[in-house]
Amino acid sequence: MPGRFLRAVQHTLRGIRDGEPLEEDETVVLFPQSASLITPGRWRVPLHAWVVELEQGTVSRRLGQHSVLNVLDLLDVVEDQPMSDEFRSRLNWFMADREMNKRLQISIGDQTYRSPRSPPNGHIKFNVEYLTDAAAGSLLNYGVAGHPPGQIQLVGKTGLSVISDIDDTIKISNVTDKKQLVKGFFFDDYHVVAGMPEVYATLQQQFNACFHYVSASPWQLYPTLSPMMQAHYPFGSLSQRHFYIADRSFVQFFRSSREYKVNAITDIIERFSGRRFLLIGDSGERDPEVYAEVACRYPKQVAAIFIRRVEGDFRDTRFRIPDSAVMHYFSDPLEILPVAAKLAAEVQP
Repeated sequence: MPGRFLRAVQHTLRGIRDGEPLEEDETVVLFPQSASLITPGRWRVPLHAWVVELEQGTVSRRLGQHSVLNVLDLLDVVEDQPMSDEFRSRLNWFMADREMNKRLQISIGDQTYRSPRSPPNGHIKFNVEYLTDAAAGSLLNYGVAGHPPGQIQLVGKTGLSVISDIDDTIKISNVTDKKQLVKGFFFDDYHVVAGMPEVYATLQQQFNACFHYVSASPWQLYPTLSPMMQAHYPFGSLSQRHFYIADRSFVQFFRSSREYKVNAITDIIERFSGRRFLLIGDSGERDPEVYAEVACRYPKQVAAIFIRRVEGDFRDTRFRIPDSAVMHYFSDPLEILPVAAKLAAEVQP
C-alpha cells in the first residue's frame, strides 16, 4: 500500500510539473498575432492559445444560468428576446471552464514549440523565435493538432501601421446604451460601420498598412466576432481583455477600459518602434483621451489620430497632443485616406 500511494503521489507531482495532455472535450482557440523582425530571417513571434471546456462547465453548474445572465446584464434583455441557438452559442463561451496545467505542442510550419503550462484562466501566452525566408507582410498559420489554426503576420521594422478600436469604430455596438450594447453582443447579427471596410482595404492594399485591433470587449467574444472580422477587414493582431464571470457586471467591465487600452497600445508601439502609426477610434467612450495620452508618450511614432463621431454622443473635445500629430474627428471614413497617403509616402524605404 505505501508503495502504491507513493507512486500515485509521484504521478500527480509529475503531472503538475510537466502539464497534462488535452482531453477530447477540450477546445483550443488560437488568436491572431503579429511577429516582429529581430534580424533578417529571424522573427519574434508571440503565441496566444486559450484552452477551455465548453460543454456543461462547472461555471454554469455552480452559478446557474440566471446568475450568469445577471452578471452579463442580460436579464432585462432576455425578457424581450427569444433564446436562439446563436444566443446560446455566444453565451456558452462565458460559461465555459478555463483549463489550467495544460501544455501544448504548437507548430509554425515545420517548427514545433512546447508551451508553458496554462494558468488558471486557460490563456497561454509566450514568445518564440521563428526562422523563415518569408517576406514582411506574409501570413503564416500556427496550430495545435486537431484544432482550427491561428494566423501570424510578419510585420517589418518600418512602414505604416493602424491601431484600431472595434466597437463603434468598425462595428456597430451602441456602447453608450447599456441595453443595446448587450443585445448587440449576444442576440443581434454583427454589422460593420458603413465605409470602414473599404477604407481599411485601401490602407492595406495601396499603402501596405499592417493592422492591430485593440478592443475593450472580452476574449469570450472572439469566436463569434472573428467571422465578421475575416469577412470585412484586413488581418491584424487582436488585443482583448480577461473577463471573469464572478467579478462584476459586463457593462461595468466594458466601460472601464482606459488603463487597459493605454497599456495594450503602448505594447504594440514599443514592439514596432520603427513604424509610424495611425490611431483610429470613436467618440463613444474614452478613445480620444487614450489616444492623446499615447501620442504624448510616443510623438515620433504616432502621426495621426482619427475619431469617428458617434451619433448622439459626439464630444468635439480637443486634447493636448504633440505638434507632430493631428487629431481629426470624422463622419465620412474617406477623410482618413488623404492623411494616410501622405504618411505612407513618408515612410517608404
